[in-house]
Amino acid sequence: MKNISVGQKIVFSEGGKNERTKQNFLGNIHAYRRQMAEVRARGVIIKQSDYGEGHRMLTVFTAEYGIVKAVSYGVKKTKSKSASSQFLCYGDFTFYKSSNKDIMTVNNIDTLDGFYPICEDIQKLSLCVYFADITYNLLGMNNPDERILHMFLNSLYALAYKEDGTQKVKTVYELKLMCAGGYMPSIHSCASCGSAAVTAFDLLKGGMVCAACGGKYLVKMDKSLFNALSYISSCEDKRMLSFNASADIIDRMNALTEQYISLQLDQTFQSLDYYKTILKM
Repeated sequence: MKNISVGQKIVFSEGGKNERTKQNFLGNIHAYRRQMAEVRARGVIIKQSDYGEGHRMLTVFTAEYGIVKAVSYGVKKTKSKSASSQFLCYGDFTFYKSSNKDIMTVNNIDTLDGFYPICEDIQKLSLCVYFADITYNLLGMNNPDERILHMFLNSLYALAYKEDGTQKVKTVYELKLMCAGGYMPSIHSCASCGSAAVTAFDLLKGGMVCAACGGKYLVKMDKSLFNALSYISSCEDKRMLSFNASADIIDRMNALTEQYISLQLDQTFQSLDYYKTILKM
């Protein structure tokens, strides 16, 4: 059967060979649809890229299926469909999934929130691209994690509609993401020997260490920095931004958490470099 693009209009003339061709074509279409399962999920678009002529490849972080990929066909030809297929669009998705393909097809998106104030602020937008990168790197494909999804959405909400600064939201999401992803740092005892006499945070060992154990990648601690680290690590997710800290502490926390992610995941992120460039402008 000849490949037909989604949305392409097919015209058959009546009678004879063309009528048989039409029936064969419709039969093939029905057989193809029977192989497709309808999948419904609530999620947020964390990546988008052009796909062929007029189409868009979406990476969607869903509650039910984790991070999935889907093609939105003809998205550039329809203004309403294009708006709902943008980065950070949060909504209810209907996909078609073939049994022999990992990439799904977007059938419909009912938008719940577009977080449009973020899209109008290059600093916040670049930060969200970084958030998407570290989330994707940590979770990978098809690994559902509603806790991390909720933290991601709460961070978007704070950036879009609240007065929390980007640097505060950044360091909090970085650390809470690592905690939720299995990299909970040891805070009140030495990560090496268990001693309670901790003096510094070791980025590679993943926690506080005592003076005797030490380490190679140490961040010296004072009471204010330790309290911020302890609060963010242990607080309820819904209260992760409910604290006050000086600009100096927020800056020092940012240096700690971004290095912690880089060392623990053994990965550097160009999106972080870009965000920091924008931050300096």
